[in-house]
Amino acid sequence: MCDRYDSIETSHLTTTIPKLKGKSLMMADTFREFEAYASAIEDADLRLMLPKLGQPRWELCSFHLGEIHLQYGSEWSGIIAEGASRSDGQILFVPLHGDYRTNGIPLENHSVFLIDAASEFTISVFKQHAWCSVYLPWHLLTGSSHEIEYLRASSARHQVTRLPSDEIASTRRLLIQLQRMVRNQPSALTSTFLSTLVRREMVSLWRRLHTIACEPVSQTGRPLLHRNDLIRTVRQLIESQPNESLTIDDLVSATRVSERTLRSIFLEFYGLPPQRYLMIRRLNQAHATLRSADPETTTVTNIAARYGFWHFGRFAGAYGKLFGETPSATLHARERTQESFWIGGSYVDVD
Repeated sequence: MCDRYDSIETSHLTTTIPKLKGKSLMMADTFREFEAYASAIEDADLRLMLPKLGQPRWELCSFHLGEIHLQYGSEWSGIIAEGASRSDGQILFVPLHGDYRTNGIPLENHSVFLIDAASEFTISVFKQHAWCSVYLPWHLLTGSSHEIEYLRASSARHQVTRLPSDEIASTRRLLIQLQRMVRNQPSALTSTFLSTLVRREMVSLWRRLHTIACEPVSQTGRPLLHRNDLIRTVRQLIESQPNESLTIDDLVSATRVSERTLRSIFLEFYGLPPQRYLMIRRLNQAHATLRSADPETTTVTNIAARYGFWHFGRFAGAYGKLFGETPSATLHARERTQESFWIGGSYVDVD
């Protein structure tokens, strides 16, 4: 089955893996840089923000089994993920550890987040956590284009689905055991039997989730569409003025709601008040700019001012709490080597 074996040695990991010709089927990395971790996540167009640094460590393992793509993330800090999923299938987001909010809905221990094709979503969590995502292409799930359109229209309204405790426990156990097996025996990725088994189990889970999601439910609290539309308006305002220091008054004016209502919706959606959200976003923007800037032609003060930070001492203090280093250290670390943020990894290639 395998043409040859390569031994990859890194500062923290030595893995012997099968090497075959063609595309990569598996990746397993540990990162010290948040941006490197963020850029490695697939199946969605994402903007990731760091709301608070715990430990600077992020792990990602991803692999393909046939046409199904699985990703496992372990993060020692919180995260705010905003983006849109790919258009040719659905994603099952399964929490393995941690307290999440998905599109403003608490993702409880017994729930799975069903992300529709080409749909916008937000996931926020503020402590150490772990997750698994499973991408399923449409043609594995449905037979006709009419059925696809019907399922897309209905599933988009019910994205967080609660499973009985025994079912979610069984799902987590299967996913965790699958990851361990692939990490310990990467050649299993070429097994037709395993690919067929996982496809059957994941498609069965998807159909079970869809059946539960389409059952009538009573709506309580603020209508989800109104809340989502308001958040979308806020994002559009921010993205249209990326270098502007927006205020709460700007958001109130754009959304045409009271400051109290705006705060309530942000707390529901992100678990953060709007002022804190704006601060986190600006700090992350400054961090990204500092990482890519040339210290010979740029100063920290200029970049801070670009994102509305006029008091340098306060900016440096807030920046240090969030990223664990001074703005100057970020700026002057532009010439990082790969080893500074990539601890180790392994890859499997197949035809």
